[in-house]
Amino acid sequence: MDVQLETEPDRLVAVLREKVAMDRLPEFYDRAYRAVGEAVAQAGGAVAGPALGWYHGGPSATVDVAAGLPVIGMSTGSIGGGVHVVRIPGGSAVTAVHTGPYDGLPAAWQELESWRAANAGAGRGDFWEEYVSDPSPGGDPELTETRLVLPLA
Repeated sequence: MDVQLETEPDRLVAVLREKVAMDRLPEFYDRAYRAVGEAVAQAGGAVAGPALGWYHGGPSATVDVAAGLPVIGMSTGSIGGGVHVVRIPGGSAVTAVHTGPYDGLPAAWQELESWRAANAGAGRGDFWEEYVSDPSPGGDPELTETRLVLPLA
């Protein structure tokens, strides 16, 4: 994995945020993306990039996660169905792209965190995954690309 130190822009995203048991994440993501897509369409917004999962704090048996989509043409606030448009603050971040199945993400995050500890400042306390490609039905999970972003304090 090629780890980089980059400056991330602010991102306007529509998300559904919940505390979720780790073993229920796939179910949550499916439900959240459907709800966010419908709410954005009904509110007259437009999707502006790949789906993401934005984590707040470290994972344990449960995780505080916001799943959603970057948007344009919208203002911050509630847009219905538990979906909110929020701004992810930009700034310095450690980034990398993981290629392969989602079950390889924990090891990829560990590698990114180790690099951060050795080469950069403290983490901000949140991090996100951008699902650049997904293993749609019939796709090859080995080719799945997930961009990892670990903001710095």
